[in-house]
Amino acid sequence: MKVDFHSHILPGIDDGSRSLEESLKILDAMAEDGVSIVVASPHFYCTKTSIHRFLDKRNQAYEQLRAAMKPEHPRIVLGAEVLYNHALVGKDALVRLAMSGPASAKTSYMLLEMQYDKITDQIIEDVDKMANDLDVKIIIAHVERYLNFTSFKSVSELMQLNVLGQINAESLTHMRSRADCFKLIKNGYVHLLGTDTHRIDRGDAKLGEGIEILEKKFGKEFISYIEHNSRAVLKDRPIEELLG
Repeated sequence: MKVDFHSHILPGIDDGSRSLEESLKILDAMAEDGVSIVVASPHFYCTKTSIHRFLDKRNQAYEQLRAAMKPEHPRIVLGAEVLYNHALVGKDALVRLAMSGPASAKTSYMLLEMQYDKITDQIIEDVDKMANDLDVKIIIAHVERYLNFTSFKSVSELMQLNVLGQINAESLTHMRSRADCFKLIKNGYVHLLGTDTHRIDRGDAKLGEGIEILEKKFGKEFISYIEHNSRAVLKDRPIEELLG
């Protein structure tokens, strides 16, 4: 079962798909790639909008897309890519941004994007509080990207919290970012995959490309591990089960 845990396929809601037609083309490509389920994770910035307004806009975009989808298209789980901000700490309503939808039961797993800067002790403390004091389970979006801005030690401290890690298929197709992904995998910091697809013409790698590279490097057991984690998240299993 191929599950894409990170995408921007909803039309006209963020810097992803600009139209219904483009969203359908993206879903066509995902279906051809064998993706079963895709998490629609539009950007959420707490400094720009409220959770209520964001969800209204997201649901409108989803309903527009749902009405035009084909039977062969991947099923959509609704979520959000939530940009970290200190103001989010203690915000109980964050659970409303967790993944849920017709392809899964309502879960408490939420995709959290870090700022593109150094990961400080304050940030790590805040993420720790979010992961343990709120009703959300944290998935860190595209973990490998932060190594361009901060040390591996800082990323390691972040990933040793009660969180999961997601990497992008695109990062596996480039030598430098591939090395970063492999290092994160060897340290046990990668649990899920995504494409972070934005535009049909941007050249984002397909999930299958990433899976092929990972299978060649780590074997079928690692792919089975990713698939197991995917099912567990969609069933809202306790995060401790995935972290072992």
